Amino acid sequence: MLITYGGGKAWNFSHSLGRPTGEHNGTTGGFMNPVSIAVADENNLFVLNRGWGTLLIQDRAHDAGCRIGKMTIDEYHFGDFARGEFVWPVGLAISADGNLYVSDEADHKIAWLPPDRIVPFPENIPTGERLGEWGALGCAEGQINAPAGIEFDQHDDLYVVDSGNNRVQKFTKHGDFLMTWGTAGTGNGEFDHPWGITIDHQGFIYVADWGNNRIQKFTPSGEFVMCIGDGYELDHPADVAVDSEGDVYVADWGNKRVQIFESDGNLLASLSGDASEFSKAQEYVITRDNAKQSFAMNTNHPAVTNMGRFGRVTGVEVTTDDRIIATDSRGRLQVYDKDKQFVLIPPP
Repeated sequence: MLITYGGGKAWNFSHSLGRPTGEHNGTTGGFMNPVSIAVADENNLFVLNRGWGTLLIQDRAHDAGCRIGKMTIDEYHFGDFARGEFVWPVGLAISADGNLYVSDEADHKIAWLPPDRIVPFPENIPTGERLGEWGALGCAEGQINAPAGIEFDQHDDLYVVDSGNNRVQKFTKHGDFLMTWGTAGTGNGEFDHPWGITIDHQGFIYVADWGNNRIQKFTPSGEFVMCIGDGYELDHPADVAVDSEGDVYVADWGNKRVQIFESDGNLLASLSGDASEFSKAQEYVITRDNAKQSFAMNTNHPAVTNMGRFGRVTGVEVTTDDRIIATDSRGRLQVYDKDKQFVLIPPP
């Protein structure tokens, strides 16, 4: 078992999920540029894939890679849906009634879809799958420009990172404007193309301030509290999550890692990716394609070691039982378990 520890805490690598692919096969599946994760409960996940993106922007219905995948954390893949629904999706969140909300930075809209639909590969539903949408391009209150991360609070209101306008806006789930804060800049409460967002158990809001290489923490009303990781510890952070003990996890996109901070901003540890064997989906392909042998990745060869490391990390999420999941541009997720009873025993 691969263990990362710091500050009297430890994180055990558990397993990887998926493989890079535009397809879905039975109970195994994979991803095409996974960017965001929404946790339905401690076992079930939804994963938002950006697909091939702007290369197919004029023919989005045929971008089978742009979709939402539904699966368990142990890699039972129920299937995919929402192919052809988006141009350049970014954020994924679940409302209190279980519907999935997605931000699309190219369409400047927020859309919502039902969570229980599966569409067999490679089909899509040309008439659409969404239950509704809202959003209008602009910079006035209630208008949005390139929306990125989204997150529901305990009142079922939706916070939207309005990246193109360098601010955060709060809406009802039906799109009614409630409040906003932020402007372009480098000072406290200012942003430079912010990206991810999360809300902790106390209601504090954390925003990944992409261009300023930091995480900013705010009260629910938008009052600045503190900065995290602005001492050259981050390079274009894409997302942020907080566990039940208040530890903060940052998708450190530029450095290809997940940085872990205490609630006061002190750096605890770094996760660089530790995939040491093939996922179930990768093993399926080896078997399906009649490969002569299946082999583990747990060797000391530099090329194999590098395969286990993160590519660009765009999304990070924490389950209800404090399992950490990070999206990996290598077309997979990597899962870590937090060891809350860790004791470091010095060598004899």
